[in-house]
Amino acid sequence: MLRPLLLAFALSVSAAQAATPTIEAEPPQDITDAHLAEVVDFVVGNAVFALYHQAGHMMMQRFGVLQDGGEQAADDFAVMTLLEPRSGAGDQTLVDAIDSWMLSNHLTASARPEAVGLPDRHSLDAERTNGIVCDMVGANGKDFADVADASSLTPAARADCAASYQKKRALWTEGLKPLARAAGAPMTTIPVVYEEPTGGEIAEVTILHDNRVLEEVATRLANDFTLSPAPTIRAKSCGAVTSSYDAARNELVLCYELASYHAELIVRDIAGR
Repeated sequence: MLRPLLLAFALSVSAAQAATPTIEAEPPQDITDAHLAEVVDFVVGNAVFALYHQAGHMMMQRFGVLQDGGEQAADDFAVMTLLEPRSGAGDQTLVDAIDSWMLSNHLTASARPEAVGLPDRHSLDAERTNGIVCDMVGANGKDFADVADASSLTPAARADCAASYQKKRALWTEGLKPLARAAGAPMTTIPVVYEEPTGGEIAEVTILHDNRVLEEVATRLANDFTLSPAPTIRAKSCGAVTSSYDAARNELVLCYELASYHAELIVRDIAGR
């Protein structure tokens, strides 16, 4: 299982770079420092995507943007947020999200008896993963040509993706205008809370906290939008592999179990190489 593997290490952070685990014990299965850094990056990337996805639900449910939108619409919000402005970190986060479905699909197909429980409806399926790929290619077919090639998108499909992305982008941009923070306006204070884990997810808490995952999302939302009432972004043990937007509490919730699941996926992939 994942947890005994990761808890064999004490995790620390360099302020100049993403958190990279420092080994305090002999790593099982000869996992290298580079592989441990890969685990951290994968967990962080998928956590960021999950929170932006839930922020999309918040925009629709609380603020009335694209009221008929569902999971794919929330994905579209996450993709647009990560692509605009473009950054290497944003691109990698989207690749991590795509890879999470591929690895999860492989784990499911393997039917391993020791496999962790599968995530809920908020986790990516084939259709939503294809939607993310299409959004990326539609946003910039040249830069994401390798993604299009890997997904076997035909020239016609790439053109369709460009058209659909621009349409969705226009709808989201128009819908979000009332929430856009005016230049010079004060930033909304968005509280972040890392709860103590109740399921033993010490490594997961460390990865998320030391890489300031909740703070990153809070800062971006506060910079782009004036949100009243301001949501809270909370990480906690949920007893389920999920993330959510809790409308009653106005909270974006990232469950430690989801971070554990993503770590499980990438650790298994590394071990099988």
